[in-house]
Amino acid sequence: MMPAYNVIICHPNRIDGAELSGGAWVESLPLPNMQDRAFARVARTIDLTALSTWFVVTFDRQRTIRAIAIIAHNITTGGRIRIRASDAADFSVVKYDETRDAWPSASADWNIDQLEWENDNYWLGSYSQEDAEGQTPISQRVLPDAVQARYWRVDIIDPANPAGFIDIGRVFIGDVFVNPHINYSYGGSLGYEDATTVQTALSGAEYFDPREPLRVARFQLAHLSHYEAFTQALELTRRAGIWREVLIILDPTDAEFGAVTCFIGRLRQLNPLEQVAWQTNSMAFEVKELR
Repeated sequence: MMPAYNVIICHPNRIDGAELSGGAWVESLPLPNMQDRAFARVARTIDLTALSTWFVVTFDRQRTIRAIAIIAHNITTGGRIRIRASDAADFSVVKYDETRDAWPSASADWNIDQLEWENDNYWLGSYSQEDAEGQTPISQRVLPDAVQARYWRVDIIDPANPAGFIDIGRVFIGDVFVNPHINYSYGGSLGYEDATTVQTALSGAEYFDPREPLRVARFQLAHLSHYEAFTQALELTRRAGIWREVLIILDPTDAEFGAVTCFIGRLRQLNPLEQVAWQTNSMAFEVKELR
């Protein structure tokens, strides 16, 4: 059983080897744009009707899937996402079927005393639209158990979206690769790096070329068993390298801050596996957000 609170790193992203179909998408912003690693190259629906805002991911065979994430989207805080899995192309028999909020909502332990009456999220107890802006939006779901299926259908339910369409920049669909039974050590960090350039005039006035800050997570898995060390941590560095995508979820149970502590990124460097005691190993991780 997967440890509930411990960090999760998912890999590989199987979206690129899949066939995408379904829904109704703008001709110049087609469905295959979800398979482009440039998040700005979005796929856009023609409208918000139920006939348009869905897609099917078809694999060449059954694939083991544990995590699905919709990335760089414009789904509002009132939107919902339905995920289904099947071995039948028409989904006549499903192996998984669940509908969830696209953003954490009243089901999370929001402190209502910290919300002002005028806030647009007062009655929902969820993220406000301002909270959702300024970082790459991600709606992720780690399934209770791994599901093996060839067909996966995703429906976006957001009929009141003021944009009049749904944008999706990237989709992650894959398995959990690293999930240690002992969580990362105290001292782990999550922060933002800002690549904004600053030029200073002779007068001392400063001019800026602003860039959006990117998240960076750093932590140490200091109590890895031999099995975890060699089949998860070390093997991830071999397979992912410093350029392939990983989906990191620092706390899968955190509904209140989960949109901040979950992002798609890459291993910034490949750290070595260290043996710290008999049958106990340690490895440091540094994951930088992709955009």
